[in-house]
Amino acid sequence: MIAVLLATPDVATESEIVSVAPHCGLRVLRRCVDATDLFAAAACDPDALVVVSAGLPRLAPDVLDRVRAGRRSMVVGLADDAAAVERLRRLGLDVILVVGPSAEDTARALHDVAQRRSDPASPGAAGVWSTGVWGGAGPAEQTGRDAACAVPRAESGSLVAVWGATGAPGRTTVAIGVAEALAESGRSVCLVDADTYGPSVTVALGLLEDASGLVVACRHADNGSLSSGSLRAAASRVRERWYVLGGVGRPDRWAELRPGALERVWDVCREAFDVTVVDVGFCIEDDDSGAWSRRRNAAAVGALSTADHVLAVADATALGAARLAAAWPAVVRASGSAQLTVVQNRSRGRGVELRHEWRRALVDFGVTARVHAVPRDDRAASSCWQQGRSMGESARRSPLRRSLADVAAALVSG
Repeated sequence: MIAVLLATPDVATESEIVSVAPHCGLRVLRRCVDATDLFAAAACDPDALVVVSAGLPRLAPDVLDRVRAGRRSMVVGLADDAAAVERLRRLGLDVILVVGPSAEDTARALHDVAQRRSDPASPGAAGVWSTGVWGGAGPAEQTGRDAACAVPRAESGSLVAVWGATGAPGRTTVAIGVAEALAESGRSVCLVDADTYGPSVTVALGLLEDASGLVVACRHADNGSLSSGSLRAAASRVRERWYVLGGVGRPDRWAELRPGALERVWDVCREAFDVTVVDVGFCIEDDDSGAWSRRRNAAAVGALSTADHVLAVADATALGAARLAAAWPAVVRASGSAQLTVVQNRSRGRGVELRHEWRRALVDFGVTARVHAVPRDDRAASSCWQQGRSMGESARRSPLRRSLADVAAALVSG
């Protein structure tokens, strides 16, 4: 018998499912009335299969993340209509089952899911479970026993994380310049300020936000209401195809940037935009020391781990190279399989030999990523910051702007 925690109070056939469960190889340990009840029951039995519905009171992605912690790797959603399926998808459920024509069909489908989870030889059990719906197009056509089919995820967009070591190497200037160049190339772009140590993107662009766009997006993720539309509504529009999600400057707001919510924000950013550029803080230490809700570095660590490209910005000085080299092993670990590029910022055009020496020093320290030199243009950069405008608005002829456009072009060309 497979132990089950049933948290589906809004499913009309829940009582019938409980009645037929023993005949289908299931043992319902508890019928939970809300998310708090579910969390307590899940903590008592970490091996039980958890089944939730979209209408469970207080259900949020953060609750599901905590329920999944430990030995439990999967939570199953049970839906009886298309709206419930969509809400469960937004909550980040592993597998979604559509209620079958009878309670017995539904119970047997739950049993099949549990067997797939526990049997390493079953298809999909050894890998990552994508969000899936069992059966055909609608509840009326379900048998409850059909094979699981993955719902396609529209992740056509790419994510670029812009990181730099301590010492103000110019990562925000690089992030803004790259985002603007991508938008001018005809792509839809979202620039996210995920620097919890010194957020400054909205200040640099002269934008006013009543509330942090990133916090609003994370709240939508927690409520299961995050979509391409709600994400765009939370962002400030700079131009027709360029949006900005402002950052968090107050320490008491870090708790709202939870890893689970941020992961869903990155996923929806990929769906909503061609390219997402994330400006992250310098510190990428994993400071998860039990206070899981107050991780200041969660945004930076999460963005690097999910990024397709990482731009590591370093000042074109000996100190800049030393700081980059010292942090490089941590960057490589955090970024996983992302493509790494070093941006040698504030490089002087006359010092060709010095640039070569700077690169050779990085190679000696094990930094083997390609290096893109970006020239120093203090006049253009200072003018843009003082006016709250981008380089495309007030410094179009700047060599700095042209060089950042080359960096952007290299990103999209692979």
